[in-house]
Amino acid sequence: MPRSPTMEDVARSAGVSRSTVSRVFQNNGERVSPDALIQVHEAARRLGYVHNLVASGLAMRYGRQLGLLIRDATNPAYGHLHAEMNRAVEAAGRTLISVTAFRHDYGTAEVAGLNRLIGQRVAGAFVGTGVTAAEDLVETVTATPLMIIGRPNTHPQIDSVSYDERTHGRVMAEEIAARGHRRIAVLVAPLLYSRVFDLRIRSLVERCGELGVATVPVELLPVEQGVVRALDAARDEGLSCIVCPVDYVALDLLRAASARGTRIPQEVSVVGFDGLGDGLDLLGLATLRLPVREVAQRAVARMEELLVSAQADPEGPPTGAARTEPGVHEEIGARTAQHTVVAGKFLPGRTLGPLPEHLLR
Repeated sequence: MPRSPTMEDVARSAGVSRSTVSRVFQNNGERVSPDALIQVHEAARRLGYVHNLVASGLAMRYGRQLGLLIRDATNPAYGHLHAEMNRAVEAAGRTLISVTAFRHDYGTAEVAGLNRLIGQRVAGAFVGTGVTAAEDLVETVTATPLMIIGRPNTHPQIDSVSYDERTHGRVMAEEIAARGHRRIAVLVAPLLYSRVFDLRIRSLVERCGELGVATVPVELLPVEQGVVRALDAARDEGLSCIVCPVDYVALDLLRAASARGTRIPQEVSVVGFDGLGDGLDLLGLATLRLPVREVAQRAVARMEELLVSAQADPEGPPTGAARTEPGVHEEIGARTAQHTVVAGKFLPGRTLGPLPEHLLR
């Protein structure tokens, strides 16, 4: 049976001294540069040196700073999440360090940003991005409690508090069907563009099928062309509603409709998701509002539990995870961890009307 890796093995693999490895895992990372800290954690991950000594390091890293990796804060959903996370972290008596990865980096910048947060020696890290696979995230972190917030997650080694996008898609489908729509356009994007978009749209399409509503997929990207394609499809194929995966796409579609003289909702209805942008009530956009504040509060509370657990049980695993959607748990070692989902609220608006008259003939 192969022996377990030692500190000496990690030091050799990372190209640092054994004392540096010891400071990383047992002495709060004191007097270790951010680059060396990352090298040591990467070496530990490669070698499988992640349990007892790493967990001991967790207890000693029980500081006051938490980290947040956020995606494109110009997007209202992420901007609001950033603000609510700051509020919840401050209420817990801690401070928040944040790093932003922009919209179209397809995961590369997100992993680099997470590495920068870990290099700041935060006590715990939140990942509020929609692109990078959970498998890639968990490989990046060896000794810091990690949580995914907002986006869907089922990874068995990462806790999460997420928006219930499966329910959101189903609720929107039911609202559309209740107004008499039977053939609709759905703007779709690749999984790598957004895991959130993918789940909410797949859920909507599934529920539409159950309700007898036919869905016609329309490629979203690039957005400025996708909204035009959707309007063309609605006109040419007699589609009565266009589903946008997010409000900023719905706003682009409304602009394109106005430019060509298409009346909303008299000729075609439009719906979005997120419900967080300023002025949506004035525009009358039918959308689904994300429960950002509740997700932030629950995530910070759960992180506190993880940190206390690590301090009380330094021999336990560094992280745990389970899916509770709600009420289902998995156990890793002796610790039960959680995946929690929180549903938002449908906001009716003038852009979602009944079946247009020209389609009743």
